[in-house]
Amino acid sequence: MDLKAFRENKLKIKTQSEFATLIGVDQSSVSRWEKDPTSITYAFIQKIMDKTGCSFEELTDYKRPFPDGLDVCDTWTPVQTQVNGLVEYLTEAYQELGLPEQLRKDYVDGLLSGIKAKLRKPKVAIIGRSDTGKSTLINALLGTERLPTSWTPTTSIAVYVMDRAGKPPFIEEDVWVFRGGTGSEPVWDVSRLQDEAYCREWKLAAGGVEMLNSFGTRQGENYEKKASAAVLFLDAPILKDCSIIDLPGFGTETENDDVITFTTAQAADVIIYLSQATGFMRIEDISFLKGNIFALPVMEKLGKNSLSPLANLFVLASQAHNVNSGARDQLETILNVGCRNLTKTLPDTYWNVRAAKSGYEYPDRGFDALRARFFAYTTDIEEIYTPFNTTLKATLETLPLLILEDVRSFVSDYVQNRSAKLKAEIEKMDGVCAARDKYYEILVEIQKNEPTRKEGDYKRKQNVRHVIKDYSLKSVDEFREFYESLISVDRLVEEMRAQRVQGRKNELELFVSALQSEIQWHCEQLLQHYTGEIEAVAQDYSAAFNESVKAPFEKCKMDMGFDATWCIYSAFLNFFSRWDDFIDGIDAPIFFKKSASFIGASVASGVGFSLMGLLFPPLGVSIGAALLAAITATRFAGVSWETSAAKKIVKAFEKADVVSKYNSVISEYWSKIATAFDVSAKKVDADWEQYLQNLSTLIQSCDQSSIREQSEELRSLLVFLGQCPQKLSPQLSI
Repeated sequence: MDLKAFRENKLKIKTQSEFATLIGVDQSSVSRWEKDPTSITYAFIQKIMDKTGCSFEELTDYKRPFPDGLDVCDTWTPVQTQVNGLVEYLTEAYQELGLPEQLRKDYVDGLLSGIKAKLRKPKVAIIGRSDTGKSTLINALLGTERLPTSWTPTTSIAVYVMDRAGKPPFIEEDVWVFRGGTGSEPVWDVSRLQDEAYCREWKLAAGGVEMLNSFGTRQGENYEKKASAAVLFLDAPILKDCSIIDLPGFGTETENDDVITFTTAQAADVIIYLSQATGFMRIEDISFLKGNIFALPVMEKLGKNSLSPLANLFVLASQAHNVNSGARDQLETILNVGCRNLTKTLPDTYWNVRAAKSGYEYPDRGFDALRARFFAYTTDIEEIYTPFNTTLKATLETLPLLILEDVRSFVSDYVQNRSAKLKAEIEKMDGVCAARDKYYEILVEIQKNEPTRKEGDYKRKQNVRHVIKDYSLKSVDEFREFYESLISVDRLVEEMRAQRVQGRKNELELFVSALQSEIQWHCEQLLQHYTGEIEAVAQDYSAAFNESVKAPFEKCKMDMGFDATWCIYSAFLNFFSRWDDFIDGIDAPIFFKKSASFIGASVASGVGFSLMGLLFPPLGVSIGAALLAAITATRFAGVSWETSAAKKIVKAFEKADVVSKYNSVISEYWSKIATAFDVSAKKVDADWEQYLQNLSTLIQSCDQSSIREQSEELRSLLVFLGQCPQKLSPQLSI
């Protein structure tokens, strides 16, 4: 301890006498202490702290031991290298083949797009209310010696902390700050980081880490410019396997902060949620966290990977040293109670759906699985933070391998599907001249039947649209019926008594939160049910289209070589690629569920399954806040307290306009389905017209040399695609 430096530099007190007067001792004591700091007793150290308002660390220049950055093995780089090698092969080797541009569009572009969409480094979102220690955790994960000393945690923007090695070539600075958006795109889309035009359109400023304070804190001089996100490039071992998202603390500032936090967290692959150990998992934490859990990717797959259930969820009782200096038994109780309260708000249907996706069972409403994801955390005590660090390290090192496995599966399925199509085309090419008269007869018959076919097709399209509209109305009506049966005074009194809910504030809060979850999940199950019903309608449409055009081919005993089913789900692929993770988000219709491995950019094809999160992310949070505010403000007592509480709950749900908000979500969902069908149906029509034109051209030319050349091109493409799966080495595995 250098008392003289503390006096002169920190306190700006020039003389020993002045300092002595301040703390109530004589000048000779100060002189002795400055010469021999070891002579200062702890009592006088405490007195100096009390008089100056400085901390022990400031006075003594004591540096608490701080964890080094999480030392994660780099499994992402070899995965990225392998997949990029395949992308390079697809791009350069195809050019060397010198094949027509149309073949590339038909057979290669979809493969390239799917691979690039899946090759996304996992994102870890750090979430929690303000002052829960998010910045301390980030510092500990990154390593203090690697974090710029001028960087302080932000409170109003999402900050993506990324590996410097992955910085796009057009970004020279360490920090880019992006503006806020509106409507369907409220924040900058990090998945488009490599899109220079897009990033420059959203860019507000660029520079050093000081930009984060300037744009991302309410005290910053540029706060009024309404930034929504920033990207910061650093060097740290953990960033080799993931990107870290530092999110605004929710529930304590503006509604816009909550929208940024919830919307950004929806896209995360891993969530680390912090709640102070001294007030662990209050109802506000539970209400916010469960929405993120609903949308969290389901990554654990029994028998297919080594991840344990809910391996991408971490719930931390932060600042654990404040609980009786980190008393282990007390922390254990805190974690158990917090986990149990959370499970009370998660409906059984959530665990049933998760079990169907993962293959695991989740008994006792998932308590054991969830409890394994709860950790005490403090950087002050190594014994406390080590279990979290070890578990997080294992998860982060596994995720890149899951991505590689997902890419392998996608490439294999794609090549198998398109190779079958190529073989049929080759067979048609080889036989076209020998069977020219037959193909001519087929073409004449098709053209003759086209008016009748188009009339029938129009009616079938109208029928599908009618069914979609009908299911939309039924969904709204049935949701309202369920809501009214649940949110009634008599039913609520019955439920409270059945669950033995007491009139205490925390029990009522959990009860209301559970009601909200039950409503959301019933709505989602309702939509999934009717989505399943429409599968048959979609199948019928696809089959009817094929049936309406295949008769001339069958008459001549020729292969048709056209499949409406592929056209439809490839169109859905393109449409829903802008609505992330739609495919695994619901039980998708059969005509594009068959190619579900072609769609989605989430890690390892395990994606979130909360439709509410996809359609209207802040819905559950905003409704939950309104309901809890109404209940919390009231005290219930007396013999008929349940009736009084039930009336208050019913009134709170009405005031929150729950039915209207969910109806809007339901309508938006079916609107997307209707639009997707229209886009797909148009694609089928266009592909069929192109097919007829190609067939006509082929028959009219019927040049042996030209056809043989086209056939060889297709054979070359078939060999080219067949080599793609071999480019992904099996040596890297889960």
